[in-house]
Amino acid sequence: MRLDGKTAMVTGAASGIGAAVVRTFARAGARAITLVDVNEQQAELVAEEVSSECECRLFVSKTDVSQGDQVRQMVDETIRQFGEISILVNNAGIAPAVHWPDVTEENWRQVMETNLHGAFLCLLTVAPHMRQKQWGRIINISSVGAFQGSITAHPAYGVSKAGILALTKSAAKEFAADGILVNTISPGSIETPLARQNFTEQERQAYAEAALLKRHGTATELADSVLFLASDRSTYITGATLHVNGGSLLV
Repeated sequence: MRLDGKTAMVTGAASGIGAAVVRTFARAGARAITLVDVNEQQAELVAEEVSSECECRLFVSKTDVSQGDQVRQMVDETIRQFGEISILVNNAGIAPAVHWPDVTEENWRQVMETNLHGAFLCLLTVAPHMRQKQWGRIINISSVGAFQGSITAHPAYGVSKAGILALTKSAAKEFAADGILVNTISPGSIETPLARQNFTEQERQAYAEAALLKRHGTATELADSVLFLASDRSTYITGATLHVNGGSLLV
C-alpha cells in the first residue's frame, strides 16, 4: 500500500498512534506530512526521527484542535507549504481517568471539546480544500468506548467517541460525490504512552484479557489500518467503522 505524492495531516502526532501513523505514512511514500499536537517539542522529535529515514517533507504545528482559530491557521499554513491536504487523520484525543463522582461540567467539556469538537473543526476546515481537488481521505479515530461506554476513562470519553461515528457517517454522505471518503477506525486497547499514563497496570491487564487475542494492540498495527483506509486499496469504503480490537467486542 503506497501514498506516493500524497500530503497528510495527522493530529495527536507527538506520540502513540499519531506518531506511528506519521512513520507509516512516510515509509509508504507520502510526499509531505503535517504533525499536529499541543506538545510541539515531542512532535519535533518524531519529525526528526522520520526525516532521518524517509524523504518526506514534514511540518510541525503546535495546535490545540479545540480552538477554531488555531485549526484554521494550521490548515492555512499547511496549504501554503504543501499546496494541498490529501489525507486527514483525526487522532488527537484525551482519556483522563475520571469516575462519575468526580465528573464536573468543566472536565466534561474538556474531553468533548478535544475529542469530538476538535475532530469536527479539523474536518470542517480541511474538507473544502479536498473538495477543490475532488479527492480526499478522512480517517477519524474512535474507540471501543463508543460501543461499550467508558469504563475507567471519563464518561465523556465514550460519548465523544460515539459522536465520532455519527460525524463520520454525516460527512461520508455529504462528501462522497466529491471523491472524499470518510471512515472511522475504532481501536481496542492499544499500547501507547497515553494508556500507560492514564490507567493502572491492573486496568491495562484487564483490557488485554478482554480481547480474544489476550493482548494489547500496538500503535503500528493500528497505523497499518489507517494506511489501508488512506490508500487506493480502500476505494469502495466510506462511512464505515473498522474495528481493530483483537476481538474485544465479541467477549
